Amino acid sequence: MNALSEEAPPSVASARWMELVLSRAHAGAAVCLVGASPALAEALRARGGSVRELPGPEWKRGKGPAPTLVVLEGDAVERLLEEGLEALRREAPGAELVFSLRNAGSARALMGALTGDAPVRAGLSEQRMLRLLAEAGYRVAHREVVPCASGGTALAEDTAQALRALLAQLSPSTQVEEGLYVAVPDGPVRAPVAGLLSVVVTVEPGTRDAALDEALFALACQEQQPLELLLAAPEGVDLSAAEAALERYGRLGSFQARTVRAPSGALYAEAVREARGQYLAFVDARCVVYPRHFVELVRALQTGREAWALARAFRTEWASGEGTPPYVRAKVPFPLGERLEVEHLVIHPELVHAMVIDRSRIGPFPVAMESGLGDLPARLGALFPPVFLGGIASCEVRGPREPPSVAVAPGTWLVRPLDAWVDVVARIREETLQAREFRHRVVDMLNARVHGIPWVHGTLKALANRLKSGSGR
Repeated sequence: MNALSEEAPPSVASARWMELVLSRAHAGAAVCLVGASPALAEALRARGGSVRELPGPEWKRGKGPAPTLVVLEGDAVERLLEEGLEALRREAPGAELVFSLRNAGSARALMGALTGDAPVRAGLSEQRMLRLLAEAGYRVAHREVVPCASGGTALAEDTAQALRALLAQLSPSTQVEEGLYVAVPDGPVRAPVAGLLSVVVTVEPGTRDAALDEALFALACQEQQPLELLLAAPEGVDLSAAEAALERYGRLGSFQARTVRAPSGALYAEAVREARGQYLAFVDARCVVYPRHFVELVRALQTGREAWALARAFRTEWASGEGTPPYVRAKVPFPLGERLEVEHLVIHPELVHAMVIDRSRIGPFPVAMESGLGDLPARLGALFPPVFLGGIASCEVRGPREPPSVAVAPGTWLVRPLDAWVDVVARIREETLQAREFRHRVVDMLNARVHGIPWVHGTLKALANRLKSGSGR
């Protein structure tokens, strides 16, 4: 994504628009210009292009060769995106789309309308535009945006910053004021299949075939139906052993399996795009899921109103001696306790492998980031409190504990009801008082037992006084 300067005057923005359109029109291109723009039409013809001008806002196929480039101006942008994409995709299947858009869903526009400081901005939001393009079989190949400026409301600055941050966490598109876009034909993105669970199985370079085989065997034994498995691997990683395992274990359960390939930085985004299920989960070769793991998580979502569900997991630690095969040294459950605390989502990045997301309840929330999935539980939990399945762990994450290296983005805000915070503070106060009372009881008991030993009694009494004075701080 390229960013245009917020301070760019209209003349500069118009010049950049002209440059972008001309850069997509090669010599001899058949261009359809929808909307009046004589200067642009003249520039396109000067480059050797065949230009057909339509007054707009509708697009019509007309006679002659199908266009290779369709340029939208003015009202034609909203009209064609809302009503004409299917016809364009059908009658000019190879055409690229070039257009500009003032984002009706920018944070500035939304907050101005919310506070009454500005009228509701007419037109399309960037998020709706992206959805319409994807549903019609287009993807955005080039995007240049003007970031949304701060200010514009009479709200207190701290409050305005918090609202902007929450909007950004839910949908990064809210931070775009306007943009220039190039959309190219691609495969259509279908609506998620209701009830289907898509499990993305990440295969990294260096993954041991034996570990991956065990993980796939466990997935094949899942009781959750219907089930889709997506083997996601960076380009160049050998998946022959994994594909053979899926074919071998296909007789154990009923599941669909597909392969997703993409560069490492885009792998998770591509896997999420390819996943067809309403429900989404992520595992890798370290993970072993028990047969009812996904059944219970999906059931919790179906019977509740939460956007995602999380189970307790085991961290399986391995050890080996000289001349002996590796063995399980310990299975440590995490997170501990019957309450899921916010800090658990940060200090246990492995929880990303113990969760299921209901995609129909998270809106445009960005599941996949270039940085990976480690911060997904924390980012998701900031906006959507999960349902936590306590009790016995229902999956394992094998290997040593990952370092608590999840770096939550600065300025991330947490959405919780006020009474939830009141309960947390009250619980902390109660636990603190109980701990203080316990310390006092221990000191009194020791004092009674060693009273008859003068020098020991004097030493412990001094220690007790220090403890009591310290606990009052």
